[in-house]
Amino acid sequence: MHWHKCETQKNTMQPKEGDCMLTSTFIHLPRVGEKTERRWWKMGINSWRNWLKAYDMGWFAKFQLRSKWRKLIERSIAELENGNASFFAELLPRQEYWRCYREFKGRTVFLDIETTGRSPWDYITVVGIYDGHRYTPFVHNHNLNKCIEALHDKAIIVTFYGSAFDLPFLRRSFPNIYFPPIHIDLCYLLKRLGYKGDLKAIERQLGIRRDKEIVGLSVMDAVQLWMRYKHGNDVNALRLLIKYNRADVVNLKPLMDFAYHEMARRVRGVS
Repeated sequence: MHWHKCETQKNTMQPKEGDCMLTSTFIHLPRVGEKTERRWWKMGINSWRNWLKAYDMGWFAKFQLRSKWRKLIERSIAELENGNASFFAELLPRQEYWRCYREFKGRTVFLDIETTGRSPWDYITVVGIYDGHRYTPFVHNHNLNKCIEALHDKAIIVTFYGSAFDLPFLRRSFPNIYFPPIHIDLCYLLKRLGYKGDLKAIERQLGIRRDKEIVGLSVMDAVQLWMRYKHGNDVNALRLLIKYNRADVVNLKPLMDFAYHEMARRVRGVS
């Protein structure tokens, strides 16, 4: 991890728009909330390094927690250099996990599953995983079990409504599955930015277009495609199902990039 490349090189009133949010974050410190964090930014303390410099200059002499803060910031620097996402997952509120995205982007996976339904007796038909460069489908009765390996050593998993559906379904199917320590559910993150509806509705709002071959397909269509393949050996139906899943997964990345950018602007108070 080369976190230092993302830090501001001079004091500014706010962290710059392109800077890393995590190294500008202080809300993981005891008794430090967003108001205090924003106040420090206005003072020019817009990175962990700048905070340590301010500490050495005696800026925090009146605070009883200053020693704990210093130790935690020094450890934050070390843990980020070591790529320890679990450290930040334990300290940050879940709704602020998005702040970790840029620093751990290289170890982020985007995931979406297709199933035969939502009931306890239904099962997973396809697990799609995208690492930002390559999409891989894992198909029932083919290579489904190998989806577990694709999650090893990852720091962040991004889903859409995965908290309530995808991850519990996967856990039920694979009780020993490993999930990355940081889970960002875009359904809720985008809702905070005012974008509501299902994945396809939000894609349309943001100008993301699907291929005309799958543009009208729904979740129920995905179930029917699987049944056509399973009972009729319709290979083209499986091809369409995988293409549909690929769009579900790959489109999560531009949505995550957008959400990170917009949340950073909101937190910084940039209009």
